[in-house]
Amino acid sequence: MFSKIEDAIITALRENLGAVLKENISTKKPDFGVKGNLPAVSIGNVDFKIDEVGIGRSVDTTDKETHESFSGDGERKSFTLSTKPLRPILSVEHPAGIRRKENVDYVVDYGNGMITFQSPPEEGSENVMIKYLLPLETRGVKFNLRYHITVWSRDEVQRGKLTVDVIKTLLKEEEAFNSKGIFIKPLKGFNCSLDEAPEGIYGKTVECLAEAYLQVEIPLPRIEKIEIKGERG
Repeated sequence: MFSKIEDAIITALRENLGAVLKENISTKKPDFGVKGNLPAVSIGNVDFKIDEVGIGRSVDTTDKETHESFSGDGERKSFTLSTKPLRPILSVEHPAGIRRKENVDYVVDYGNGMITFQSPPEEGSENVMIKYLLPLETRGVKFNLRYHITVWSRDEVQRGKLTVDVIKTLLKEEEAFNSKGIFIKPLKGFNCSLDEAPEGIYGKTVECLAEAYLQVEIPLPRIEKIEIKGERG
């Protein structure tokens, strides 16, 4: 999450700030004692907050197709999947490319997630392949992150011009950021204090708010049984 946002900002600045060497735009504060390190731009995350934006299965989330492979030993007939599958099993192959038929070549215990063959699969490495569907729950959170983009220069005028160029770049690249699921808004700016850089080095910071979203897909347990109880009349 953090590296994705920082990489997007760095890429945009490197493409638009011709007055700054590409290697001088990074997440690290420049070494002011090294020749050629200025002007420079450093990007850093100050803090972040997390807001929950949704719990539950979203309408555009489909059941996820997954697969597992097992190795036959010539004797074993039953193989247990890591997760209970949705009905029906999509396919069972043994060996690769040879599809088997449910209730003919094998049976499925959906309650236990177990595949049992009529005859034990031949010995081989991962020569039993099973594809099936999983029901998913999608959980999402929104990250509100504050970033400081700081321009460093030995020339006060150059520092001011580069600061404006940074803001222009953030506005110009808005669509590119959005396409990556990142939303960046400049908030304010301020000069760096004297204890942040030696005499003769000028720094100015642009504070930005970045919004990004994180979604996690979690397999749901299958419904094993539905009971309806009522009062007797």
